[in-house]
Amino acid sequence: MTKGARIFHTLASPSEVVSILSKYVDLSPLGVEAVDITRSVGRVLAEDVIAPYDTPPFDRSEVDGYAVLSCDTFGADEDNPIKLRLVGSIKIGEAPTLEVRSGECAEIDTGAIIPRGADAVVMIEYTKNLGNNGVLIYRSVSPGENIAFAGTDIAKGEVLLRKGTLITPKEVSVLAAVGINEVKVYKRVRVGVLSIGSELVNPGSRLELGKIFDVNQYLVATTLKELGAIVNSYGIIPDDELAIKNALNKALSENDLVITSGGTSAGIGDITYRAVNALGKPGIVIHGLKIKPGKPAFFAVVDGKLIVGLPGFPLSAAVVFHYVVKPIILRIMGLRDIEPPHIEAELSTKIVGSKGKTTLIPVVLSKRGSSTYACPIFTRSGSIRTLLIADGFVEIPEGTEVLEARTRVRVLLLSEAVRIPELIVMGSHDYVLERIILSVCHGKNVKIVNVGSLNGILAVAEGRADIAGTHLLDPESSEYNLPYIRRLGLEGRVALVRGYVREVGLIIAKGNPKGIEGIRDLLRSDVVMVNRNKGSGTRTLLDVKLRDMARELNIGFSELIRKIRGYSYEVQSHTAVAAAVAQGRADVGLGIRYAAELYNLDFIKLGDELFDIVINKESMNSDCVNKLLQYLRSSEFKKLLNEFKGYSTHKDTGKIISP
Repeated sequence: MTKGARIFHTLASPSEVVSILSKYVDLSPLGVEAVDITRSVGRVLAEDVIAPYDTPPFDRSEVDGYAVLSCDTFGADEDNPIKLRLVGSIKIGEAPTLEVRSGECAEIDTGAIIPRGADAVVMIEYTKNLGNNGVLIYRSVSPGENIAFAGTDIAKGEVLLRKGTLITPKEVSVLAAVGINEVKVYKRVRVGVLSIGSELVNPGSRLELGKIFDVNQYLVATTLKELGAIVNSYGIIPDDELAIKNALNKALSENDLVITSGGTSAGIGDITYRAVNALGKPGIVIHGLKIKPGKPAFFAVVDGKLIVGLPGFPLSAAVVFHYVVKPIILRIMGLRDIEPPHIEAELSTKIVGSKGKTTLIPVVLSKRGSSTYACPIFTRSGSIRTLLIADGFVEIPEGTEVLEARTRVRVLLLSEAVRIPELIVMGSHDYVLERIILSVCHGKNVKIVNVGSLNGILAVAEGRADIAGTHLLDPESSEYNLPYIRRLGLEGRVALVRGYVREVGLIIAKGNPKGIEGIRDLLRSDVVMVNRNKGSGTRTLLDVKLRDMARELNIGFSELIRKIRGYSYEVQSHTAVAAAVAQGRADVGLGIRYAAELYNLDFIKLGDELFDIVINKESMNSDCVNKLLQYLRSSEFKKLLNEFKGYSTHKDTGKIISP
């Protein structure tokens, strides 16, 4: 086999994976074993459970009272009680030796066996014990009243639990109720997990430039454990063919299947597929999926055991695992119903698919009145934060190009524990806003999604978010934020609340080795800048200043930016700007002072910007929003800003600027 780059010649649809794999490997359960019911939670029943006893096992009283013949009580009431002769008492746990005849009664405990002859029980509240003179009955009862008859709950011989049922504590309680202390379950699947990549280091290690923390091994291992699998982790394997072969050989010998991540693309350095094919036949049977994200995944079979290769990017790995691999694991576990947890929702905005591929778009769920909405998160496959933010994925089928807003969709949940957020915050990233939200909404389910100022405003206006942070400078009026609300025609739909002031300027290396003094230095050939993304407030501010400079130099804006090295190098946050400067990939970038402080960099102040808060009108009366407004106007907020260098209040902080 060539040592060069591997090309994905034939991609498999996700729906084809099981049928293709079944030609090479048995995906049925791995065997059966008997376990005590105390150790059965999380296991899957390997056979139907037949009830060996009735429940209740005998006719029993549901109340404390007197066992009677119902016909003896007809006509009894408070004014006309009926007297019956007391023939004895029956305690719970005892077999009765007496018999109740006409005109007689027997005292009985809740749960005690109904004596021969009796067909009802009068509650003790409607009786009076006269001692040797008998018992007065003040209320009539009908046949069977206050009696639980044998087998009315569970009948002996009925199928109590079906084969393929996942055992939870409620199933254990039912098993115990019919006297079963041991059940036959499918053997637990043993899964070996390893990450491949010389760039990976374990969490807790020192992070050197060029290295990244391993995510996928922890993502996969913990999810497998949640499913009930036995997980063996083999750590990080470097990009070395022999090392990969040795690790896979060991993992295959000790497990029922193996899951790797990384080294699955078609690049010349991705040698995992070569190592896998060298292990045995048939080797890789699927290399590449018609799915986005997650295309570079593989499935191999070696000596009857399955090897799954997940992509290295965490979001791609999560999509392939939850959407394709997890159902296979559940099948091997023996689960009868492997329908993934899901919820029906309406799309909050249009989403676009990929030609010839199944596209999975991460979404956040939101509630508006009685309707549930799926709000797309447009992100990259390398995103880690998306795994924290997303509630699930919306599938755009292979042959569908677009799903319009308001389309009814099924959201594949990442977990059965997903709860719809009580507050969604979008817009520009800001440290202070995050701190405020998490403080005033303590104990609430809050989602914070950083999408940029403009996208945040639009999300709030469309009801996809409750709150957005924004710092958009209008070039014509030199005013922040309010002109955009007016220009977009959003007055009456959103409220603009005055926030606070942030110092903005040039972030440069410590000691300013390039001698940068201002914006004009961006034109120097020895200076490389890092820019912010389009739609961000910082990018808008920079472009305003660059247009002013272009007019001063009497050249066009397009000509000016062509002279700036790194103008097209766009990043998504202030810390990304600071990181690029700190790591030497850029000499300068526009950002807030606080980001420079975090990275121990120097800062040249260019001015102040207003960071305001846009709120959806329907969200104005929510508890979190009310607390937010109160907090902005409080002395505690001023104290908080002292912790963030480069932040200060505005004279109108907390004031509603636009109703």
